[in-house]
Amino acid sequence: MTACCTIRSAAVDTGASHFAPRRSPDEPVLYIAGDVHLDGGANAFPTFLDQLASRRPARLIILGDLFEYWLETAAMATMHEGVLGRLRRLKAAGWQLDLVLGNREFAAGRLLAVRSACRLHWPVLDICLGERRVRIVHGDRLCYDPGYRMFAAFMRAFFWRGWYPAFPGVVQDLVARFLRSHSRAKQRGRYERPPGSRPRVFIDRRKVQGSARTCDTLVAGHIHHSWRRTIGGVDMILVGDWPPGVGQWVEGYADGRLERVQQRFEP
Repeated sequence: MTACCTIRSAAVDTGASHFAPRRSPDEPVLYIAGDVHLDGGANAFPTFLDQLASRRPARLIILGDLFEYWLETAAMATMHEGVLGRLRRLKAAGWQLDLVLGNREFAAGRLLAVRSACRLHWPVLDICLGERRVRIVHGDRLCYDPGYRMFAAFMRAFFWRGWYPAFPGVVQDLVARFLRSHSRAKQRGRYERPPGSRPRVFIDRRKVQGSARTCDTLVAGHIHHSWRRTIGGVDMILVGDWPPGVGQWVEGYADGRLERVQQRFEP
């Protein structure tokens, strides 16, 4: 069963490079997905990639957190070869692939770029969809979380990125697992709420406004919600995550339309 939520809006010209291949107006030229959190278990994302492989080549942008965590090790690449191989086949078929690094890809580098056939970006990727200026970010920098911002700055520091890979892969994996368990415990405490209450979303309006300068629409992930709202005057889309058996992504069209899609995948 497939359920879709479609949104259309206007556009403005831009000086950025355009991405609008000639095709039917009703055929997407762009797909944006993220927060898949592959961990070696069952996930609908490989089926989604197989679905894309049956369509005309377009552009796929993954806006971060493709993995539960990524390490630049052969063991990690082998564990995720099912998805990485599918991405390489899409590239060979003519697809344009981009990955905006998320907070689960702090350690990402050349190995991920080669094995996924994706061009890596951080912290933003600007594109033009027809006449619409679209800025794509992971979304972690839009939240009010001073502790996380300090941690992220440390993890991206040149001395840590140079020192950490010197450890054996098994040590890197143990450290990554420890950090993930600590993060999960923190998130459970933060997002606990009474039954029936609205989900808590820690979006900083000022950071959204700052991130959206010179663009028409800001597309983000990280928060694991799917909606389109106006935040501080900014047209903002949250793409959504990939809970078991469900995929959420955004499709873009040559005339500038952006549509949120949710699809249930059979096991």
